[in-house]
Amino acid sequence: MNEPLLQVRGLTVSYGGGSVAVDQVDLDVHDGEVCLVLGANGAGKTSLLRGIGGFAASERGRVRSGKVLIGGADVTGRPPRTMVGHGVVLVPEENKVFRTLTVGENLRAAPMTGDRGSRRELLDEVVSLFPFIRERMDLPAGQLSGGERQLLGIARALLLKPRLLMVDEASLGLSPIAVRKVFDSLHSLVAAKGMTLLIVEQNVRAARAIADRAHVMVSGTFALSGPAREVLESEQVRRTYLGLEV
Repeated sequence: MNEPLLQVRGLTVSYGGGSVAVDQVDLDVHDGEVCLVLGANGAGKTSLLRGIGGFAASERGRVRSGKVLIGGADVTGRPPRTMVGHGVVLVPEENKVFRTLTVGENLRAAPMTGDRGSRRELLDEVVSLFPFIRERMDLPAGQLSGGERQLLGIARALLLKPRLLMVDEASLGLSPIAVRKVFDSLHSLVAAKGMTLLIVEQNVRAARAIADRAHVMVSGTFALSGPAREVLESEQVRRTYLGLEV
């Protein structure tokens, strides 16, 4: 197998007075792979994404040890703007869109590169992936449904042309119908563009249809890792996250 697109080795992220949120985590994500990180609230999932993407410092945290490599290049602790240059883009759990701006203004605010023609072409390509956007270009983003705001946040991220798209809790606060639409869109995105995704999620039922590999995070470490089907059908996951009798 080729070298992973993302390699995380011994990553430790801490906050404030030294509270450890991520503890010596190793993680590989290959090109075209969908990797799922599953865990309860407070397990360290979001801190893992922030540590990889350079956002830990914005929450008064820091990467205490370990390495993050993208395509073999060491990018450990680089700020988000530098990580975007390496193709690493995060769709955060909250504040993923500007609610007072229109849908069109949200998209045009994304810092796209290239000449005017290429930017227009990229915008048209992204809008074609989410047809509802074209009909709501002049609508304030705050008036969209929760699922539509989630998709708009993903669309904005795609305008940055990510090599690795990280999505934090795509299903959070959404109705079952909206969750299905969001994950159907992610599935289509993977199929159409061969995207590489690192998804943090609690909704196993929604995520298991698209994940290739999965990790269960407990107290800042991976307690279980492997092919998604094996991990998500394990007794631990079925009891803890699906509430099923085994």
